[in-house]
Amino acid sequence: MRAGVRTAALLLVSIAAAGCGVSPAKPAAADLRTTAPPWDAPRDAVSYIDKAGFERLPLDFSGPAPYTLRLKVTLDGNPVQIPAGIGVDRVRAEQAAVHTHTTDGLVYVEAKTTAEHPTLAQFFTLWGLKYDEKCLADACRNLKITVDGQPAPWDVPFTGGAKITVSADR
Repeated sequence: MRAGVRTAALLLVSIAAAGCGVSPAKPAAADLRTTAPPWDAPRDAVSYIDKAGFERLPLDFSGPAPYTLRLKVTLDGNPVQIPAGIGVDRVRAEQAAVHTHTTDGLVYVEAKTTAEHPTLAQFFTLWGLKYDEKCLADACRNLKITVDGQPAPWDVPFTGGAKITVSADR
């Protein structure tokens, strides 16, 4: 009889433990910052992935034609470090097609199709920064974008091997 009670108790504890799975908290809203740097990568990246218009992809996803590009940002002539983890939500094991792994300005693009052309504006949304044709965060004077040394539009699409520079003044 005691063995039956013990078995039943173990069964109930197992069922209760299985039902108590802990899931990540609901992500915070994707608020775009207008503060001065430094700017960390958002912790709740899924909110920013959604806001930027990307699909949430598993961390091990690599698209059919992945590529990288280099991004350099300066404000008032001073370099801004681009953090690792932009577009990556480690808590939920999801990432955007565009993301960073290091702090050296190398941006990875791993889109699901070769027809996808992520943009600079989407990247800054992933980073959690206000960005439009006039401003980057609180820097709203002299916004200039170059790709491989040539002037480019503020919402330039990413291309493999490109060297993109964004500069602005406060």
